[in-house]
Amino acid sequence: MNTRKHTLVKKHSQVTDSDEYSNKLQNLCNVVIKEKTLDELKEWKANIYSTIDKVLELKQKAIEVNDSETKHKKQKIEANESSSVYPKIHGLDYELFQLSPEGLTDECQRKALEQLETYLKKQQQNFLGYQLNENVHYSKKLSFMLDVQTNNIGDPFVSGNCTVNTKIMERTVLDYFANLWHAQIPSKQSNPESYWGYVLSMGSTEGNLYALYNARDYLKGKALFKENKHLSYIRPVTETENPHAYHPVAFYSDDTHYSITKIVRALEIQTFYEIGEKEYKGQCPITSDGTWPKEVPSKNGNNGPGSVDIDKLIQLVEFFAATGSPPLIILNVGTTFKGAYDDVEEIGNRLMPILKRYKLDERIVNYDPADQTKCDTRTGYWIHVDGALGASYLPFIEKAYETGRMQQRGPKFDFSLKFVHSIVTSAHKYPGCPMPSGIYMTKHKYQIAPPDDPEYLGSPDTTFAGSRNAISPAALWCYYANTSVEKEITKAIEVENIAKYAEEKLTELDQNVYHGQLWVGRTPLSLALRFRKPNDDIIFKYSLSEMSLELDGVKTEYVHMFVMQSVTKEKIDELVHDLKQKNAFVFKPLLPVSTRKEKSNVHRIAHVPINSRVIQATNLELSFIKTCGIQWINIENQKSSMTIFISKLFYLMH
Repeated sequence: MNTRKHTLVKKHSQVTDSDEYSNKLQNLCNVVIKEKTLDELKEWKANIYSTIDKVLELKQKAIEVNDSETKHKKQKIEANESSSVYPKIHGLDYELFQLSPEGLTDECQRKALEQLETYLKKQQQNFLGYQLNENVHYSKKLSFMLDVQTNNIGDPFVSGNCTVNTKIMERTVLDYFANLWHAQIPSKQSNPESYWGYVLSMGSTEGNLYALYNARDYLKGKALFKENKHLSYIRPVTETENPHAYHPVAFYSDDTHYSITKIVRALEIQTFYEIGEKEYKGQCPITSDGTWPKEVPSKNGNNGPGSVDIDKLIQLVEFFAATGSPPLIILNVGTTFKGAYDDVEEIGNRLMPILKRYKLDERIVNYDPADQTKCDTRTGYWIHVDGALGASYLPFIEKAYETGRMQQRGPKFDFSLKFVHSIVTSAHKYPGCPMPSGIYMTKHKYQIAPPDDPEYLGSPDTTFAGSRNAISPAALWCYYANTSVEKEITKAIEVENIAKYAEEKLTELDQNVYHGQLWVGRTPLSLALRFRKPNDDIIFKYSLSEMSLELDGVKTEYVHMFVMQSVTKEKIDELVHDLKQKNAFVFKPLLPVSTRKEKSNVHRIAHVPINSRVIQATNLELSFIKTCGIQWINIENQKSSMTIFISKLFYLMH
């Protein structure tokens, strides 16, 4: 019995520590056992083991609590570090949204979502700066879709094997826009003149990307869709007489959306500037010294309305058409900052005789010199219309004009013009969609064969995106199902009237208070108004978009606002009231823009004055600066903010 007691004590001494629980065990084990039966000793032993288990459990919980507190402290430190690096957003607490490996409690989630809802609704009430219609109401009809994983993968006109889709809605929405843009419906592969398109998962950037991708391959002579399923990447026979025949040249204006510059880089489509500087240096037909501008000039430059200078565009296109180069022309129906409209009809009508003269209006593309039947006939040019905002708005202005309810009309831009190849518009701008979306449309005869035909989809891979958002088509269907053409005409007229009201009120403020220093501007029929940049509080309140323009050699800082369906006269009045207040504007002296001549092999992405420009940078920004190769000197205090003296302009090589 004594042996048993010794073994028991020794065993438990190995698993206990000198805390209150282990002391309790030692006392139990050291008790003098007198006249205990074997059964009583077994029961006593079981109680000891039970106590040990409880001790170990409590110790484990203590360790877990300690680890949890340590992790919480670490996460809080990380959250503080992130919140100190990431941009602060007025009205949102970063720590409240910081995720953890264990997840967040229901209470934490509730607080975060409530704060986000409060923030978004507040910003929504005053939203003016971007082309977003905030008057959207889809939750009652479409909330069920948040609990269904949907996907419109593949061609919208082939249902495919992924059956949880909204392609039935997508097709009707596409038909609606095809009617609006005077395209032939229904969409049928057997009718090459009929339309083809799809609802975008991004905004118009995706549509621009897909349009230029198709345009590039089309002008390079690659195989058309369904032309020959075994020849998806067939290339044309190179013309020895014309080495430029299958090398498209891109043309777009100064006011074109930034996505176009990004896309031509990504797709390696050469612009007239790049080719001109490399192969025809000093021969530009629109400048006195023969230097090539980076983009086609806008009419009257930055002082103008924002539409392309048609005369200069025609001259540039003709210069390259004479070399046999097929032009890829991007035109705008609602430019990004000024909301201007290029006159697509006039441009096309003036270009067609030139294209015909150089046999680019129509040409035969041969694939096999030994077999002349292996060919197709297609145009030697491509005109794409970026109608991110205007393409879904101007058609109703046109209908209002035709019925005598408006005295102005916008330019034609749609498929009623035979020379238009593709159109894109952003659905989240006009009429309004709860997430970025849009419409891309072309004709069947312009479709290029996709590089692959994945059988498992059960649908051709004819769209740019693989998996595609299925909620946007449903939202657009709900919108157009709940309206009529007559209602849309009325809305377009009202939006135009509100835009005029805003222009009048801002002009009145400029004349009465700022005496011509507000720089109010509006292009005819544009939903955009621009004026001098106010203070940061006003910019944040109304989400105003900023842009610097060089006017007569002087750098001027502008903001712009857009009058969408959600903008009211009351909202305009509130903005004007805020702009009247003291310190609404910080009137800085206007600085002349450097006239330093740029090298032809670099592309300017930012204006930085040369003389003693001081920039404050964080450690993160310094790392970025080093990565980009900006030359800098004299770094002070690397652990906090740093003073960096920029020694020359920020350039990025082509």
